This record gives sequence, C-alpha cells and structure tokens, in this order.
Amino acid sequence: MIILDFGGTLAEGSINWDEYHSSIHEYLRGLGFNVDLNELKGAISAALRLLERVRSREEELTLEEVYAHALSKLGIPESPEILEGIHGLFRRHFKTELYPCVERTLESLFRRYRLAVISNTMSDNPRVFLNQTGLNRYFDLVVCSRDLGIRKPNPKIFQHVLGRLGVEAKEAVHVGDEPETDLQGAQRTGIKAVLVDKGGRTQDWSGPTIRSICQLPEVIEELSRADP
Repeated sequence: MIILDFGGTLAEGSINWDEYHSSIHEYLRGLGFNVDLNELKGAISAALRLLERVRSREEELTLEEVYAHALSKLGIPESPEILEGIHGLFRRHFKTELYPCVERTLESLFRRYRLAVISNTMSDNPRVFLNQTGLNRYFDLVVCSRDLGIRKPNPKIFQHVLGRLGVEAKEAVHVGDEPETDLQGAQRTGIKAVLVDKGGRTQDWSGPTIRSICQLPEVIEELSRADP
C-alpha cells in the first residue's frame, strides 16, 4: 500500500489570509454582527496561536473549533451554521493546484497498489478537492488530521489508516515532502518512507528521494524489488 501526503506532494495550496478574514468580517456583518475588523483579526490570531500549541503536541483542531474559539472572544454565538459558513469561505479562498504528472502517476500506481492519503489540515479541503476532481476514485481512504484530532508525525494517524485497510506497516510506503512529519512519522510507525524533495534542499535524509511525483512509480518498483 502507498500512503500519500497531499499538500506539497500531490498539490500546491495557498490562501490570502487577509482576504479570507475580510470575507469573514463581511459575512458576520451580513448576519447582523457589528464586529470591528481589527478585533476580529485579533481574535483569529489568538485562536491560531491556540492551534499551534495543540499542534506542538501532535494533535489537531478542526477549522470549526479554531473559529469557534475566535467567535467566543467576540461574544458571537458559535452556531454550527455560522461555523460551516466560515469553513465554506475557507474552501472558496483556498486555491489548490495539482502538480504535473499527478493523475498519470496515480493511474499507474492504482493498477498495482492500494492508495491512501493522510493530510495534516484543520480543513476538509483535500477531501473536497479530490472529490470534485474525481481523483478520489484512486484512493481507498482519505484521512485529514482534523478527522481524528491527531496529526503527523503521531504514529496513531498512520496506524489508523493501516488498521482501516487491514495492512501491516511493513507492507506500506509513505510519500511526503516534510521530513519532520512525513518521514519521522512513517519511521516511528515502521513504515518505509519516500521524500519528495522538490528543491533538493534536504541534507539529512539518506532514504529514497524524488524531485517530482512523476518519479514515484519507478522508486516504488525499486523498493518492491528490494523487499525480501
């Protein structure tokens, strides 16, 4: 089985945070909440600091939990409808673009291996994007860290995928671009790892390395031949 990271491995994502937060301000004002934009940004900054503290423990919050914290500081009700509206704005503002070769690579790997995704994210955007593009057809499972409240490199998120799919760690390979999360997380779980080092900057990794997802089928084939 091959477990793939999403952002930085399959796709590149970006968001203009100022525009996104301004859109939240307009959304809340449209609902009748006369909140100051700077106060809103301050409350969001405090919520994001909380998120970073949680993430330092290899845990995760959902986007809704993060923005519920911000709204509570402003005295705004944390209703599911408002929080889903804010998440919807995030999906609209977050721009995702596939790297070259991704669909061709997935098609090639899909013929021989089971595929899964593990993405560190407070949003469900990777799952939504894969569904919208039809690429979800290649994957047996897509897990966002928000789903479980834990994030890579926590071995539990890898173990969750292995358990769901009935695969042993020695039968899996994880592919990602972040040494501290993807590589360490896989190794701590007993999973082989492949680094996607697009810039050729990682010096402290001696394992399998590719510069582009286009090279992955060849490397996976080499790893398969090397297994006893």
